[in-house]
Formats: sequence, C-alpha cells, structure tokens
Amino acid sequence: MNYKFEISLLDSSEFHCEIAVSGEQTFQHLHDKIAEVLEFDHSQIASFYTLDRMGNRVKEIALLEMSSNDEETDTWVMDTTTIQEVINANCIELEYVFDFFNNRYLKVEYAGEYIADSADILPICLMCAGPLPEQNPLEGDDKWEFGEDEEYDDSFIEEFFDDFDEEEEGYEDDDFGDDDSGNSGGGDHYGSRYESIDDYLDRL
Repeated sequence: MNYKFEISLLDSSEFHCEIAVSGEQTFQHLHDKIAEVLEFDHSQIASFYTLDRMGNRVKEIALLEMSSNDEETDTWVMDTTTIQEVINANCIELEYVFDFFNNRYLKVEYAGEYIADSADILPICLMCAGPLPEQNPLEGDDKWEFGEDEEYDDSFIEEFFDDFDEEEEGYEDDDFGDDDSGNSGGGDHYGSRYESIDDYLDRL
C-alpha cells in the first residue's frame, strides 16, 4: 500500500505540501524527500514523533541511534522503521521536528491511500505551495551584520581624537626639550594627555 501525507506548518496557512511514499519504504525515505522538497540540509538532526489522541508525543523516530544496546528507549531509527509499521488507525498524525533548538516542526498527517501511476518513483512530491519554511533562520553570523540602513557610529572615536588634537595645538618647541632631571619630553605635559579611551572617559 502507498500512503499520502499532507504536510503543513502550525503558524502558516499558506504553506502546504503533499508527499506520497510506499508503506514498505522507511521514514528515512520520507525524511530525505521532505528535506529535498523544502531545500533543507539532509545532515541536520531531525525526528518524527508519533502522537496520541490528545496530541502528545509518544514515540520518537530519530535520524540517528542515540541510545546504547542495553538501554530501554521509546526511540526508533528512521532507516530501519517502515511507514507501514507506524501508520495505522491509531496513528495517523506525526510531527516532524527539524529545528530542535526552537522546537519548530511540521505536521505530517496521513491523507489516505495513494494510487501510484506506473511512471511514479516513490517517494514523490505531489504538490507544494506557499513560502518554504527556513531550516535555520539565524544561521551563521547573519544576525551580527548591519542592515542596509544601518551604519557604524564612530562619532565617539572622532570626538576623542578631536580633543587630543586640540591639546597638541598648544605645544611649544620647548615642550620637547630636556627637563631639569635630564629626561626629555616634558613629563608634566604628557601627564595631562589622554593615555587611553578609558582615561578619556574618566575625565568626562
């Protein structure tokens, strides 16, 4: 038997997708097809979850085996779990979590048997409409970049050096001569200059 699934987002009524898969194929096949259609990175961690009648997650179907052999767990693995093993009258709705950090997921609902055409190669995307969800909306360093209308404000640094230049305008040639102790450079004068930005802040 072939299964048809309707895939949607909770926070978007515009996005809608339908994928058909053979009951003998695994959840790995379904995961790969979803990632292909939505242009996701296939290697990113993802899991399917079965739901009870109250909508609570019951069993995880994970991309990778996460437990040891002697550890009891409610987790199955995608590449060894077939569609027909899970989907039945008591389990017709799943959640496909693709962003664990933000708990973002797709609703995957059984929508009836799919009668395949002789040319169909399952799994197959039957339709996909609306804006595709982003897998990692804040990926990389994008959140640190300035927007098109934003500019770096360097007025503070300019003010610091403007004050520094004004003070230097009052220097006389003998400011750099030897003092009575034999040291050159006029130590008292240099002591009144800003040694750092922190020094400048302290004097404000």
